[in-house]
Amino acid sequence: MAFTLTPVKGEDFINRTRILDEMISELSNPDSTSGFALYGRRRIGKTSILKEVSGRLTEKGNIAVVYLSVWDLIDYTVEELCRKLILEIIDAYRPYLSLKFRSYELIKTPLSILRKILSEAELKVVYDEIEFIISRNNVQKSRDEMIEHTFTVSEKLSEKCPGNIKCVIMIDEFPSVIDLKSNNIKVGEAILRKIRTISENYQHTALCVSGSLRSTMNLAVLSPGSPFYRQLISKEILPFDLKHTGEILSAGLNITEDCIIEIYNFSAGIPFYIQYIGKMLKRRRPEGGTVTIGDAKETESEFIREEGNMLFREEFNSLSPKEKLVVLKIAKGYHRPKEIGERNELNSGDIRDKISNVSTYLGYLTDKGFVIKTGKGQYELCDPVFERWIREVLLDTR
Repeated sequence: MAFTLTPVKGEDFINRTRILDEMISELSNPDSTSGFALYGRRRIGKTSILKEVSGRLTEKGNIAVVYLSVWDLIDYTVEELCRKLILEIIDAYRPYLSLKFRSYELIKTPLSILRKILSEAELKVVYDEIEFIISRNNVQKSRDEMIEHTFTVSEKLSEKCPGNIKCVIMIDEFPSVIDLKSNNIKVGEAILRKIRTISENYQHTALCVSGSLRSTMNLAVLSPGSPFYRQLISKEILPFDLKHTGEILSAGLNITEDCIIEIYNFSAGIPFYIQYIGKMLKRRRPEGGTVTIGDAKETESEFIREEGNMLFREEFNSLSPKEKLVVLKIAKGYHRPKEIGERNELNSGDIRDKISNVSTYLGYLTDKGFVIKTGKGQYELCDPVFERWIREVLLDTR
């Protein structure tokens, strides 16, 4: 096994058997339009699950599978989302429409030539969608019309395909669509309600979504007042247990049980960190040999100092000064609002202050996925590796 920092797939995919089997069974059923909502902390493996399911569904045939991450958008506009999603949907249907050209090639083709290429009756709908994309800057389209056009194209294409072709649309970090802009104005929850209304009428399409932040998934899917409440099958993606952590590490390393326990405790079972530490240990022992617990601890410290600095500094710097102070105090060992609000000496440069309205900032940090409430009046940082980086790098409490 080669350790990887990209989404795991194929034979390297470990664990998640139950959710994979359930998703593939439901999504491959041509008579079902039920979709899924995956939620869990960052770096927990949601994208890996979506891409593994995508690959397995594609192998089955008669299913057009589409994957798009909202976080991959550049302009962060509704127009960009719609344009990319339509093109991906058309490409997913290419094998079933006998379409020789990729949609990205077709949109560069003059309309006069495009009409000839797509003159066959069953491809007329493809021409309509591509013409819509090409002319989007010349014809003023309302936001709702654009969303309607985008999220119904799979239904139109399924009706034109021979056989019963189903479409599965996967949108990673789905709740972030509320942050997209249209005409320089953030669209908010209205876009979720519009997509939900469209998806209720699906006959050949299933929608699968994921989200990293529990608060935004509540807004979109999980809470009774959210647009997609009980419209999707919700699944929380949890960290690996010790057994599956050992399977990942043992597949690529000659490693002892105490080393596995050490890395499991360090990573808290978060797949990204397990993979990263495994990759670093593989470099440390390129010719094989048993990994010792000393190797594991040195590698963890190296990760915190170097890779952790790159991973976490930008995340930390994205916080407001008061939010930073709350995070620092939690990492220092203050877990109750009263303790956090008191003036405490921190070895952290110029951040030595007393903070009021602690609950407000704890709420902000919870919404952003940095903090979790673990009991009555008790708060902790969600990511233990991030917390260790704060202690050892920012607070220098090693």
